Amino acid sequence: MSLKVVPQSIEIRNNKIEFENLLFFIIDSTSSVKIEPLIGYDAIIIDSKDADFAKLILRKIRGHYNPEFYLKPIFLINYKESKDPILQNMNDGIIHSYDQLKDIADVAKQIFLKTTQLDYQLVATFEAQMVKKVLNYMYTRDLKTLKPIPDLNSAIGYTYPEISVNFDSAEETQVLEILGWGEKEGLIWPDFFERIYLCNNCNGGFLSYREVCPHCNSSNSSAQDLVHHFPCAYIGPLSDFRNTIDNSLTCPKCNKALRHIGVDYDKPSIIHHCNNCDKNFQDFFVKAKCISCTQDIEVQYLIPKSINIYKLTKRGRTAAANGFLSSGREVEDIFGAISMPVFKTLLHYEIERIKDNTEQKSSIAIINIENILELYKKTGKKGEKSILENIVNLVRENIRTTDFIAFENSSTLYLGLINCDYLQSEADLLNLKTLIEKLIRNNFNDFEVKINFKVKLLQPFNKSEFQLDELTKELFD
Repeated sequence: MSLKVVPQSIEIRNNKIEFENLLFFIIDSTSSVKIEPLIGYDAIIIDSKDADFAKLILRKIRGHYNPEFYLKPIFLINYKESKDPILQNMNDGIIHSYDQLKDIADVAKQIFLKTTQLDYQLVATFEAQMVKKVLNYMYTRDLKTLKPIPDLNSAIGYTYPEISVNFDSAEETQVLEILGWGEKEGLIWPDFFERIYLCNNCNGGFLSYREVCPHCNSSNSSAQDLVHHFPCAYIGPLSDFRNTIDNSLTCPKCNKALRHIGVDYDKPSIIHHCNNCDKNFQDFFVKAKCISCTQDIEVQYLIPKSINIYKLTKRGRTAAANGFLSSGREVEDIFGAISMPVFKTLLHYEIERIKDNTEQKSSIAIINIENILELYKKTGKKGEKSILENIVNLVRENIRTTDFIAFENSSTLYLGLINCDYLQSEADLLNLKTLIEKLIRNNFNDFEVKINFKVKLLQPFNKSEFQLDELTKELFD
C-alpha cells in the first residue's frame, strides 16, 4: 500500500483521499484507462502533467452514457495551459496543490446537490438523449450558453465542448444536427456566429480553395495584364507588347511605342494562361478540394452551415430538472413495432381477455440495450434507424405473430407475449438477448452490447400502466 502525506496532513493512500466525507480518486499517467471502477468515488482529480493522457481520461468520463460518470466532478492538478477545448472547458476547477482541497470539495458538494434535482426519465430518441445529457451537465454547472470554439482537430473547424465530448472529432457534423434538433424542440435559441462550408461528400470542413482553368480544371496557370492600345484599338496580353531586347512596349499591330499609361494605353483587365492545356481565359473557376476525402467540388455545391452561439430557452432551463417530452416519431415509425399508447391499449384488452379465462397466461417483457448510445454516436441518425429496424426484424422473426413490440426510446423496447407463461417467456428473452448481441457484434466490428431484460407474468386485476411501471422499475432498480 502506497502512502503519501501532503500539506495539511492529507493522506493519499493508493491514489485515494478522504476529505470532508468525500472520497477523491487521483488519476495519473500510470493509472488504468478503465473508468468503470471510478463509479464509487465522489470526485476525480486528474494529474495533467501528461496532457494527452489527461484529455483521454476526461473524454472517456464526460463521453460516458451513464450520469454517474459524465456528471462526476473532475478537477485538474499540475495543469499547463492547453489549447485543447475539452481539456480547457470540461473540468470543474484547477488546483496547484492539495492545499486547495477544501475549495474543490465545496464545488463537488454543490454539483452533487444539483444532480439530486435532475429528472432521469428515459427519452425517446438519440437526439433527445444527447440533448438531455448536455442539459443535465449544464444544469449542474450553472451554464447558460453553448459556445463554438475554433478547433483544428474538429472536422468542421469548430467544437462545442459540452456536446462534442460525446463524439470523435471526425463526427462533428452530428453535433450540428443534434443542436438543430434542440433548436426545433425549443430548448435552445441560436445567435448567429459564423457561416462555414462543408464537403458535399463527407461533410468535412477542411477545404483547399483553388482557382482553376475552365477548360481542364488545372490550377497550374499564370496571369498577366491585358493591354488596350488606344490609337489602333488592339487588345492583347502584356507579353504581346513587350520588346525582348529593351523591355519597352510596342504594339504588335501598328508597331507604335507605348509610352504613357492612360494616354497611349490602359490595362482594363487581367488574362490568365493555363500552363497545362495552353489556353487563355479571363474568368477562372473556383473549386474546393476536400482534404479529408480528396473530392474536388465547385464552390456552388458546397454545403453551407451556420455556426451559432446557443442560449438556453426557458423550456431548456427547466428541462433538466423537470424533463421534456418529444414526439418520438423516429422510433414509432418502424415497421413491425407499434407506438407505446397502442401497446398499452392492446395490453389492456389482453388483461380483459385473461380475466375471463384464468388458465390463459400471457407475459410482458422489457429489453434495455444499456450502451447502445455509444454505437449511435458512431453510426449517426441514419445508422440508428437501421439498427432499430434490424433489431425489430430479428425480434419479430423469433416471437409469435400474436405478440407485439413497442419502443419506449431508442435503447428500450417492450414486448407483449400472448399465451406465453413466465418460464417460456424468460427462455424466449434469453434467446433474443443472444441473437441481438450476435447481430450487433457481427455488423459493427465486434461491438459488445450490454443487454438487460426483465419478464413478468401479466396480472389480470392490475392496470396495464401500473404493471409496465413496475416492470421498468424492477429492471432499472
